[in-house]
Amino acid sequence: MSLLDRLRGQPQWQHDDPSVRASAVDDLDDDAQDLLEAIAIEDTDSRVRLVAVSRLSDPTAIRRVAENDPDDRVRSEATLILREFAVDGPDVDLAGAALAGLSAERDLTEVARAARFEAVSRMALGQLESPKALGAVARRSSHRAIRDAALARLDDRDEIVAVAVKSDHRDIALAAFDRLAPAWPEDEERLKMIAVRARTKPVSRRAKAVLTAFAAQPVPPTPGELNQQRQELCERLEGLVQTREWDVVSEGLDKAEREWRALGDLQASLVPSVSGSREDSQPGGGLPEIGTDERWTRALALVREQLDQLDRARGETDRRRHARKVAVEARAMLCERVAELVAGESEDAVVRMAEIVKVQAEWETVTEVPLVAGEPDTGVESELRRRFEELVSSAKQRAERQRSASERLEKLGELVQTLETLSRSSETEDLTVRWKRPHAEWAELERTSSAIEVADFVARVEEAQTKRDERLVAAREERRRREQANLAKQQVRCDEIERAVADENLELKEAERRLRLTRSLLGNLGRLPTQEDRVGLTTRLQAAQSALNGRMRELRGLVEWKQWANIGVQAALCQRLEALATVDDDVALTKQFRAVVSEWRQASDVPQGEGEALWRRFKTAHDVVYQRVEGQLAREDVLRQECLGQKVALCEEAERLAESTDWIKTAQRMTELQEQWKEIGSAPRKQEREVWGRFRAASGRFFKRRRDDLVERKQVWAKNAQLKQELCEKGEVLSGETDLAAAKETVKRLQAEWKQVGPVRRTRSEALWRRFRAACDQVYTREQEAVNAKFTEQIAARVSLCERIEVLAAGADDAAGEPSKEVVAGDVDIAAEPPEDVVGTTEAAEPPEDAVGTTEAAEPPEDAVGTTE
Repeated sequence: MSLLDRLRGQPQWQHDDPSVRASAVDDLDDDAQDLLEAIAIEDTDSRVRLVAVSRLSDPTAIRRVAENDPDDRVRSEATLILREFAVDGPDVDLAGAALAGLSAERDLTEVARAARFEAVSRMALGQLESPKALGAVARRSSHRAIRDAALARLDDRDEIVAVAVKSDHRDIALAAFDRLAPAWPEDEERLKMIAVRARTKPVSRRAKAVLTAFAAQPVPPTPGELNQQRQELCERLEGLVQTREWDVVSEGLDKAEREWRALGDLQASLVPSVSGSREDSQPGGGLPEIGTDERWTRALALVREQLDQLDRARGETDRRRHARKVAVEARAMLCERVAELVAGESEDAVVRMAEIVKVQAEWETVTEVPLVAGEPDTGVESELRRRFEELVSSAKQRAERQRSASERLEKLGELVQTLETLSRSSETEDLTVRWKRPHAEWAELERTSSAIEVADFVARVEEAQTKRDERLVAAREERRRREQANLAKQQVRCDEIERAVADENLELKEAERRLRLTRSLLGNLGRLPTQEDRVGLTTRLQAAQSALNGRMRELRGLVEWKQWANIGVQAALCQRLEALATVDDDVALTKQFRAVVSEWRQASDVPQGEGEALWRRFKTAHDVVYQRVEGQLAREDVLRQECLGQKVALCEEAERLAESTDWIKTAQRMTELQEQWKEIGSAPRKQEREVWGRFRAASGRFFKRRRDDLVERKQVWAKNAQLKQELCEKGEVLSGETDLAAAKETVKRLQAEWKQVGPVRRTRSEALWRRFRAACDQVYTREQEAVNAKFTEQIAARVSLCERIEVLAAGADDAAGEPSKEVVAGDVDIAAEPPEDVVGTTEAAEPPEDAVGTTEAAEPPEDAVGTTE
């Protein structure tokens, strides 16, 4: 950039360089929306338009850019900004204006799912058509009304199943399950899938309940079985024609007619499900044959004719009396059945009502109680009817109360289970907002229910309440902890940004990255403990942003000057590369070629459009020189491969030696291998790292084993030294022992134990041995001194005897050879042999063999000397 360009009065956003314009647009104030809009629409460079559109805050202007800009990146950025406005816009009007610029299904789905305002979500939902998009909104929308509306528009059964299975919202999952309810009998596989995979437990429980209900339903008879039963009923009725007892015929006829009507009702209920079946229309298939009805009619006429004949035969009075008795007994029996139902305790309300309806139907089929001529009316029929109606009414009331209590208990159980589930949740919304409605319903039902009904649930609710309170306290503590952690993190970021601003060596890319981080933090600082903390951080970030903008302007200027300087550097490198064509030595040529290429990479940053000619010149010279350099590089590659083979051989030898236990020789050989490694040249870079890793691992493994073995031996040496030191102490204690024989035996035992103890460190071995031998020699020295003292006493006694004998002998010689009186009297026994222990005393004065040999045997064992390194 020339000095005149810097002195021009035009603004930077009108500069000829697009990078300068982009930086200037980025530095414009947020209030300059008209200027930013004009730049976003009219600037010729897509990078400048991209920066300008990211600064716009008017959805209408952003929409025009998204619709008309020729560059895909700019259009994508504008669409992304519109979607963010539609989702997180500060008001409904702004979000709606942004939504008007969106047309892609993905964007509309995201807005319908995550928009802050329900009205915006509803507008986005109205533009969606595909079942997949509607299903995504129904499953994940943050507004319940939007979820319901999306589900209402869904017609695709697979998507409805997906809503029931995948949605985390209980209300929409249950609604989707209810939408699928009419088709469950035909779609049992999907029902099983929902029971297993549904995310919400109520949906899973309902699916399992429906499956259980299907499994418990009785299997209805087939049309063929009904036809067979009708044929058998006709045969029974035909058999009554031959019966002569009026009672048997009458009862058989009544029973057959009831069964025929029951079969007709069952057949009528089955006709819609089998009317379209071609198979059932065949003989012996499902529907009854026409001849069965004719056969029944004919048999019925014959039985009634037979009954009339029997009636005429027995007389009208007996028949009426008997009919009266039968009718009364039948109705009394029905009354008793109803009374049993009223008094029963274990029947379910549904079963009880079914039994009552069945008894009522039987009551209607019972023949009216006939009057007998000449007999007064006792009012039995009216009394039975009154009793039956009272019992039926009482049974219905009890069943209704039982059903109401059962529903209330079921509702209480569901509410308690819901409260327990919410109390275990870690979401604050579950513990506060979603807790209120079920808890209020529980309180209302508890108030209207008896104490017995809610006794089993009160403790569970109280426990859930306790857990909820504990989790709320923990959630608040966790939120405070996260806020403090976030504050500390943001403060660290601010410190890093401020240090970067103060750093004299700050580079342009780092400054741009720090500026982006600063803007991001200003837009979203997250949760903080107090408003003062937020204000403090915002103030620091705004100051840092201003400082970074200034530093970036300085750094961009420096980069521009560096780029202009690199033009001269590249020209000089081109001259050097062209001059290499005259170098004869291939090795020197290759070395200089590499240096030039490396320097070119460092000076590669030049102004756009101004370094193209230099690059072509450099490329031409590079291609000329590279033809010669390539051969040298190939030779160097061959040499590297040879070095690689040598290093692999060293690795293999080191790996073989890694498990050796000959520590001294192996350590010496390992050192030699390391010296050889240093003398070998370089291998290919990738293989160099691999083989060096192998060699280093093998060497490290050996020396680690050596260190571990030395540590283990030191422990053994220390233990042996302690044992030998104890033996020395025991030997030294014997210096004061008066019983020399016992002391001598103890010394022998200590010497045997010394031989059993292993080696010790060389520096301590000799000292311990001298100490132990001195203690042993002290015992044997005392023994030798005692023997010598005894010999001395014996010798002195014998010398004294000899002197006395000599004196006596001299006196005898003086007395003319006659023996003295002492000799004659036997006072001196000169003829007696010296005592056995006195003979040879001088020779025996040597120390006993075992005493002399013991000291020699106390030499340290061979393994005690020189065993350590």
